[in-house]
Amino acid sequence: MDVPSFVTFPWLGLGLCGLLCLMVAALAGATTWVRRSVAELKIEGAGRWNLLFRGMCLAFLIGAVTVGLPALAVAWVALPVALVAFTRQRDARVPASRRYLARAGIAHIVADVRAALQRNAGSQPAARLSIREQVSQLVGRVRQSAVRRPKHAAPVKAVAAKPKDGFAFLKKDGTTAIEMGVDGELDRAGVAVSENVCNARDVMIKAIRVEATDIHFEPHEQTYFVRARVDGVLRDMDKVEGEVGKGVISAIKVISDMDIAERRRPQDGTFAVQCGADRFEIRVASTPTSYGEKLVMRLLRSSGGVMAGGLGAIGLRPPILKQLREIIHKPYGMFLVVGPTGSGKTTTVYASLSEIDAHQHNITTIEDPVEYRLENITQIAVNTKAEVSFASILRSVLRQDPDVLLVGEIRDRETAEIACQAALTGHFVFSTLHANDSVATITRLLDLGLEPTLIQTAVTAVLGQRLARRLCPDCKERCAPPDGMVKKFKLKPGAVPFIYREKGCEKCGGSGYRGRMGIHELLVMNNDIRSLVRPSPSITDLRKAALKSGTLTLQIDGLLKVIQGETSVNEILRVTT
Repeated sequence: MDVPSFVTFPWLGLGLCGLLCLMVAALAGATTWVRRSVAELKIEGAGRWNLLFRGMCLAFLIGAVTVGLPALAVAWVALPVALVAFTRQRDARVPASRRYLARAGIAHIVADVRAALQRNAGSQPAARLSIREQVSQLVGRVRQSAVRRPKHAAPVKAVAAKPKDGFAFLKKDGTTAIEMGVDGELDRAGVAVSENVCNARDVMIKAIRVEATDIHFEPHEQTYFVRARVDGVLRDMDKVEGEVGKGVISAIKVISDMDIAERRRPQDGTFAVQCGADRFEIRVASTPTSYGEKLVMRLLRSSGGVMAGGLGAIGLRPPILKQLREIIHKPYGMFLVVGPTGSGKTTTVYASLSEIDAHQHNITTIEDPVEYRLENITQIAVNTKAEVSFASILRSVLRQDPDVLLVGEIRDRETAEIACQAALTGHFVFSTLHANDSVATITRLLDLGLEPTLIQTAVTAVLGQRLARRLCPDCKERCAPPDGMVKKFKLKPGAVPFIYREKGCEKCGGSGYRGRMGIHELLVMNNDIRSLVRPSPSITDLRKAALKSGTLTLQIDGLLKVIQGETSVNEILRVTT
């Protein structure tokens, strides 16, 4: 039998082709590693290093085509030299336990590669890990998280209305009251608009540009101070004469269908503004003071914003996000979002509703008032003047075959009982409640008069949240982590080499912060926690059971985001203490 001969097989060409592919892979990997390292460690000359390695890739590809083998030989010499030079500079900015040009450098490289593979493969669910294990897992990727922030965490850009954009005041039923430009004193039809309406428009545009959530008209002896709440903190925005301020308030009261002649008692009203492509629902509240009438407006961006991105846009950590998405798709139960006024509770429940298929589920909301307009969802407004309350509407809605219910806020025992009974009869109920944290929610429901057995069987999960200001990406500066934070997480010295703190610049108005994000704690009811729900429960025992089940406190969640470089220790302490 004749055996095939391989004497003429091109072994040399095959070997050179393999070396060529290996070099291409090595150059690509080195370029990617250098790019990430200079970004996360803020290495000096980042642009030069990136340019050098990218240039080497381009030069090798051109050389391989034109001169062939010499280019391959030069690349095998040049790449290690360049990598050693870069690694020297990189090692100078990391702790000894992560240096590659050291006696244990190979072990450090292997450890980093394993950590990267584990991150790509996914991590264990948060409920099965202790707090320290979760913190350690996060610290392993602290620098990458600080630089490559997820898309949902990016601050929302301010709505900067341009002259070509239109501006309109809308009545609460959606009809246009006044349509005009962003400047000038004429409406779209060329008719002159009153000075008071123009001043009101200018105030609204200023507030929208700085992403204000509230506008305050505060009367003093001869003037009105106009202040805006930006990122949860009030800022002075303008100062106008008393008559000008009264005129603006009168114009807003007319648009809001409030009694313009009544200044001796509080009033509420609503209207909307269309600024370019963005629509804002405005809630108005007036009250008499010793110097005159004070007016406060709450701005709600109904045309999108954070809510449009669903749960992935509100700053939830991946373990909580995964658990929450499983919870909200259950066929029955109750999900509560708790926190103080202005902590983003309504935005969170709306974001949850946006992830449920409204075509396959009958979704009904009961709100006071309706804050965001959602497609394919039945939205009902509470009307206390007509004696239409949360409880009365909820009884009626339960006869209309709902799958998912949103009760805007639980305020009394009657509403709480009906909502819990709905959760036990095949409906999933979303609602909000004023409570300090997720564990305190149980005692708050007991204070409302609910039976412990009803809480045990109806409540599925509780999400406590706060809104913390995000550090300005243009001016935040590095600093050493405080000893208290290191001790709290039981970290090894040098495990977190630096964190960031606020500084202040023109872009953030000198505050050091720009935009806000949520910090959360998720309590999922299990048998251990349910067994502790009794008429006079021990808060200490409830907290221990919650921590055992994997719940991280608001402060711990905030400090994890400090480690990621998203906010500062001072800000977390401000909103959690």
